[in-house]
Amino acid sequence: MKMNIHSKVTYCPQKDHHFMLEMALGGLYNQTNSNQIRDCTLDKDYQILKKVPRRTKSGDKTVHLSDEFLLNWRVNMSGRRSFYLRDDQVHCLLVNYSRKGSHSFGYDYRKGKVHKSKVFGYFPNMTVDDARLRAIEIEKECIQGDKDYDELFEIHRLPLFLYFLMTDEGEIKIGHSTDVWNRINSLVTTQRGVTLLGLREESKFVDERKLHYLFRAFRIKGGEYFQKNDFLLELIARFCVYRDSDVQIARLMGQFDTEIYPK
Repeated sequence: MKMNIHSKVTYCPQKDHHFMLEMALGGLYNQTNSNQIRDCTLDKDYQILKKVPRRTKSGDKTVHLSDEFLLNWRVNMSGRRSFYLRDDQVHCLLVNYSRKGSHSFGYDYRKGKVHKSKVFGYFPNMTVDDARLRAIEIEKECIQGDKDYDELFEIHRLPLFLYFLMTDEGEIKIGHSTDVWNRINSLVTTQRGVTLLGLREESKFVDERKLHYLFRAFRIKGGEYFQKNDFLLELIARFCVYRDSDVQIARLMGQFDTEIYPK
């Protein structure tokens, strides 16, 4: 009998490493272990080209989510386009894995024959507790408000965060990132004596470009680092620590511009 070069086979690892082949037409073996089976493809010489991981059962994906768990979450994404987990406390809450650590929280939408997920936030900008509360709110909106899938809110991108780092030499970095925690972690772990001074979400009044321009007189040639100065330290304190409003910070920046660059 001639074997089709695309015949489906199953692989069951045994101590003697024998293969159990089940051909597409009238298989040779009928008994297999479903927990060990992998789908494979044979070339014309009957050699395995690729192993495709079996899909994880839904029951295996329900876990107790926590901030600590997501900070240390690692998934082997080889052969996968995406991977999600379901929260064991709020069952409509899903979290989708990101290699960068900015895992997305989603609402598990089920209505009639429609079953989709809707993204509404990202870790670590949103904590697990906040995600649970938001998922419950969306659930109430769907049930009580009878909302359709397209009516639910979705965040289309991560917000930009401004961050301020200072070295032992007194150089202050003004940077921004959508993946702020991983960005800060990479800078702190690769450079000695680096301290985080503060961070806060950008706005139309306060962003990286405007701050770089305002403090251009203190810029250290060739980058985003600036000499430590009282103006910048006061802005960081009021922007990140005391949390002045964006309008107040914009006024402060106007005041600093007059003092730094008198006409």
